Amino acid sequence: MPIHICRNKQVYTIINITRYNSTFILKTTVEKPLSGTDREQLIAQAMKWIALSGFRLESVPQSNHDFALTFSEAQTLPDLQIIHQQPDSAFFLVVGQVKIPKDDREKLKTVGREFDALIWDIKLSLLRMGVDFTVLGDEKDPDAWEIQTRLFINEGNTTSFYDVCSKVKRALIGVIWSYKRALGTLT
Repeated sequence: MPIHICRNKQVYTIINITRYNSTFILKTTVEKPLSGTDREQLIAQAMKWIALSGFRLESVPQSNHDFALTFSEAQTLPDLQIIHQQPDSAFFLVVGQVKIPKDDREKLKTVGREFDALIWDIKLSLLRMGVDFTVLGDEKDPDAWEIQTRLFINEGNTTSFYDVCSKVKRALIGVIWSYKRALGTLT
């Protein structure tokens, strides 16, 4: 699996590592920024991966990114997005978000320390799953959890896209089930 290094907004792929005395010499290739044609090809490729993976394209929302595509698999699960942040980005982000209803949060806060433990358990679980996440709202009482992982464009194919989506989806389900289990102990 290739190793990528980001430096000064430029992505380098390591193709060879040699050792000379006590110094390591890295031979790299540089990922070139995308042209307008490449952008359209990227959008078409992402849409193809979505269709071949069994997802439904829901929308192409306006965003402050180069582009974003919203897609879903089932009505009972949160939508996912594939985001290309900037024209020169060498990767896509696959992102999902779970919003926690205010009523549920208020019920869970009544158990005090157990609610604090729930939040920490979710954070540690997400770290073990190897996904990046952001707590939206108060760190101790999240309004939502945003989960994401990267898919490098030059390594992308339908299988890797589906694997990344499954990883994000499993993490989203883990957050949902953690809250449901905690709510179930209150009744």
